[in-house]
Amino acid sequence: MSAIELKNVSFSYVLSETEIVRAVRNVSLEIEEGSFVAIVGHNGSGKSTLAKLLNGLLIPDKGTVKVFGIDTKEKSTIYEVRKNVGMVFQNPDNQMVASIIEDDIAFGPENLGVKREEIVERVDWALSQVGMLEHKKGTPFKLSGGQKQRLAIAGIIAMKPKVLVLDESTAMLDPQGRAEVMRVAHELNKKEGMTVICITHYMEEALEADRLIVMSDGKVVLDNIPKLVFAQSKELLDYKLTVPLATQAAIELENLGISVGKDVMNKEELVERLCPLL
Repeated sequence: MSAIELKNVSFSYVLSETEIVRAVRNVSLEIEEGSFVAIVGHNGSGKSTLAKLLNGLLIPDKGTVKVFGIDTKEKSTIYEVRKNVGMVFQNPDNQMVASIIEDDIAFGPENLGVKREEIVERVDWALSQVGMLEHKKGTPFKLSGGQKQRLAIAGIIAMKPKVLVLDESTAMLDPQGRAEVMRVAHELNKKEGMTVICITHYMEEALEADRLIVMSDGKVVLDNIPKLVFAQSKELLDYKLTVPLATQAAIELENLGISVGKDVMNKEELVERLCPLL
């Protein structure tokens, strides 16, 4: 079943009477329920605009976006769309509304009209999912960047969305913080069946997805499993993107006449290919 379906979607930002930026151009794609999808692209490729189209924060100029069959253009059902698609953005500080962690997590369900008894259960469940239950009575302002972003995710999943969109949610984090957030995202996907859409510029994060979509100049230019997308290293460079470090090393070795294959995706695969050659 499709969680999200886009048909011929376009969106432009009108900066002035004479300046229009076409951010998304005639994009059509379907995202299956329960999948883990990564979307990458150079700055200005349209990936963050696409993310905001997925839950009705932006409405397409042309085409349709449907969330579990609900058209985001329908004003009467827009809250149902946003209940189904939760978004976590770059800066976790901008997503906090309370000085006590449990109050912050409860804010979303309260606005949905959830009963108090269930809110208490949801707060504990959400904090447990992100490994933050022991901080329940604390303040978010003393947390590390990775902890704050995990808290932001808890605030979203407490509303029980079916889809979680991470819009460059690890961009401001150190490697440990990024690893924490991605671990949580994958656990929610595998254990809770939540559809995860990860907008990122870290190729190692994209490598862990079930499906990788590459955007350039507002269009989808590549769409396949990560291994097959990263095998097209020349095309990725043309789109101003990099490949995982292990893949780049394999390409350089191939150029030196050491055949390990250009489909190497991680250091373990690279070591496995190199050992028989030693």
